[in-house]
Amino acid sequence: MNKIIMGAILILIMSCNQNKTKDGINDNLKKSSNSANIKDNLKHSRAVEAALWGIPIVASDAIRQGYLKLGANYNDIVYFSKPADWKFQTTTPNASTHYIYSAYSTKKDGPIVLEVPAAVQAGIYGQLCDMWDVPLAIVGGGGDDKGKGGKYLILPPDYNGNIPTGYFVVRQNTYGGFWLLRTIANSNSQEDQDAAISLLKKIRLYPLSKAANPPQQRFIDVYGKLWDGYPKMDETFYAILAKMVNEETIIPRDMAMMNILRSVGIEKGKEFKPDQETTAIFKSAIKEANDYINILLEETLVPYFWESTHWSIPTSTNFKTEFSFQDANMLDYDARALANFVAWAPPKKADKSAPTIYILSYSDKTGSPLVGGKTYRLHVPPNVPAKQYWSITVYDYTTACFIKQAPIISLDSYNTKTKKNQDGSVDIYFSPTAPKEQENNWVTTGKEGRWFVFFRLYGPDKTFFDKSWKMNDIELVN
Repeated sequence: MNKIIMGAILILIMSCNQNKTKDGINDNLKKSSNSANIKDNLKHSRAVEAALWGIPIVASDAIRQGYLKLGANYNDIVYFSKPADWKFQTTTPNASTHYIYSAYSTKKDGPIVLEVPAAVQAGIYGQLCDMWDVPLAIVGGGGDDKGKGGKYLILPPDYNGNIPTGYFVVRQNTYGGFWLLRTIANSNSQEDQDAAISLLKKIRLYPLSKAANPPQQRFIDVYGKLWDGYPKMDETFYAILAKMVNEETIIPRDMAMMNILRSVGIEKGKEFKPDQETTAIFKSAIKEANDYINILLEETLVPYFWESTHWSIPTSTNFKTEFSFQDANMLDYDARALANFVAWAPPKKADKSAPTIYILSYSDKTGSPLVGGKTYRLHVPPNVPAKQYWSITVYDYTTACFIKQAPIISLDSYNTKTKKNQDGSVDIYFSPTAPKEQENNWVTTGKEGRWFVFFRLYGPDKTFFDKSWKMNDIELVN
């Protein structure tokens, strides 16, 4: 009997131990599964943050790579002999001025000299920026040289060498950089357009080490050529970000971000080799970052510049930091991502002394999105407060670039063919094809998809700033 009882007890003990072992295994499996999910979720969220943080430097590299693919080398100057057409695929360029661009590397060449001529017979204006797209100097009218010309000396990070006199000194936090200038013709006449081209061909860019005998400047006309400078918002974004982290210096403000980048496989001095699971996470993370930027965009359009309209000044709050997005308390890389997603080479200021002011609209009079396949009209009131001229340009909502294959991407007040009303006002039409008898007052939109417009004022006047002049909303015709 005792043997039977002892045997039963032994069986019970073994059974309990077996159940405990099974439960322990199950618990461990659950913990392992939960840990994997937590790690994947964390990697996803950190990949989103990495994208938001890295958009400016990835976008700057995309433009630079487009420049190099056009056959240029560092310090070569590319320019548009005519205002750009749709093939200039960068974010929100204008289509009225002659753009001039160059990229340089202080890591390769040391300090760089940008030599700018005096603005004679044409205007000249633009920005000199680091690879984070922070405007470091305004060049030309409204800038340090005040349109009188001069030499800008661009210094690499932590430069401790001699600084010669006679230069406007520009210190930057990155080894790479670029400048984007525009020559602004006095009119649309061939004579004035030729004067604008002649002016831009006096610009020079060379290493300081060769200042005593600068090399012959190489110019490349890129009008009509495809310049693909749009940053791809897909999983390849992270490979470009990894390349730029390795190429550039780490700024002290970004040290905490280096830990986030390391957790997604991006680390300075190490090869970037994401596995299939990480690549899948990147695909969803970059989409989420893109969607978040679009949400930010819609939110920042309000309040509108004029009450009861749908016109906004883009990123107006960012002028407080001169587009560094950094103050004593924080680096606002959400706002920076938004600004660099819709534009590049921003001006340092947007006040009464600014050479240009941009306003934009994503909506019609009712607040509905502007969409392809429909016809819209904008009634531009007379006496537009622009001392030089005004222009209006259409962009693709998804990319903020010109709409591909669009024959007419912009209209401006230089265009003598544009019909004016008796009071000096102008009616502009937006549609996939030109309305009857409105071919000269028409800008192309797509057959589908959303779009938006920039209205630019060159030489803005006081009636803009005091709001006594007011733009009308875009209206749906059919």
